[in-house]
Amino acid sequence: MMEEDAISSLSIRLKISLTVWDFVLPATPSVPTVIGISDTVIEDRFGVEHGSNEWFELLDQHFKWLLQYRISPYFCRWGNGMRVLTYTSPWPADHPKSDEYFSDPRLAAYAVPNGPIVPCGDTAKDYLRREVEILRTKKHWRKAYFYLWDEPLNIEQYTSLRRMASDIHAYAPDARILTTYYCGPSDAPLATNNFEAFLKVPAFLRPHTQIYCTSEWVIGNREDLSKDIIAEIQTENGEEWWTYVCLGPGDPHPNWHLGMRGTQHRAVMWRVWKEGGTGFLYWGANCYEKATVPSAEIKFRRGLPPGDGVLFYPGQVFSSSQQPVASLRLERLLSGLQDIEYLKLYASRYGRDESLNLLEKTGMYLGPERYTSEHRPIDVMRGEVYRTCQSQI
Repeated sequence: MMEEDAISSLSIRLKISLTVWDFVLPATPSVPTVIGISDTVIEDRFGVEHGSNEWFELLDQHFKWLLQYRISPYFCRWGNGMRVLTYTSPWPADHPKSDEYFSDPRLAAYAVPNGPIVPCGDTAKDYLRREVEILRTKKHWRKAYFYLWDEPLNIEQYTSLRRMASDIHAYAPDARILTTYYCGPSDAPLATNNFEAFLKVPAFLRPHTQIYCTSEWVIGNREDLSKDIIAEIQTENGEEWWTYVCLGPGDPHPNWHLGMRGTQHRAVMWRVWKEGGTGFLYWGANCYEKATVPSAEIKFRRGLPPGDGVLFYPGQVFSSSQQPVASLRLERLLSGLQDIEYLKLYASRYGRDESLNLLEKTGMYLGPERYTSEHRPIDVMRGEVYRTCQSQI
């Protein structure tokens, strides 16, 4: 209920038809989808001091709210040269709230900071050592990852990333480092053409990265190139291939920009399933222009496509509500993640290839430029999964 609902005399009568498939989606998402929340945006807009009680309360509110969308949130703070401090829990590893966060079955992955989030008197290395010593004793350690640098571009940045990863692996050889990238080092080409250089990044970064997270923009409309990327990933050694979208790719490819169709937003996750990625990252959900009051008008950042980096809004912009307000794009993201669970159930019975055939047979998703603009093929896909997998449910 919004304030204006209480004073409106407008009445609308609608006839709604629902189909309920009688089964429950798994609590833990099959494809981890990690999405950033800028802590500095929260600090500026809500006027809270970093590390204050109010700051912890606001971060806790945002974490719990986003978790209901099958998202594994992480908070982030940007540094020089696209270095980024990321953390899922603002509390240290030995705090009960951290264990509560990390043990929640709805959380598929969590970011561990490589240094103090709130000044505590420890050096970065001492803090890191203590955190991993605690976390490695927990069952949820398998969910942990470190996200240290966003899109390194040159030898200096790649070298810094490798050094930071080495410090972590000195304390935790089994730690997972996630690196986002769309190219190799520009000042020391790894091959004679851009795509070949891009393909050689895993070999260049190994063993300093375990989750290779690449931009969908690189693949373009050549989704067959995903096979070349996966061929470079040593899955037998625990390496993974994740993907991400940001200001690219643009229309008609799936993304979460304003002005794109509903199925185009939802198809971001269909693309992940078809190409074979095992996780997904999005850089920001609240990265609007700086404001110093909660109710300030939302303005998208200059230089970015409208909607990029923004998936929800402060409730205070619209009413006296203290809860964030989801964008339609966030609701469609949730629907896409739920679609993946249907496809995974189907694949568990008939194999992955048959799940891909189902996507094509229904006309739901054939490729990044060929997917349905209507809802009916999605209903057909879900109905077919329920009809054929009923005995497993």
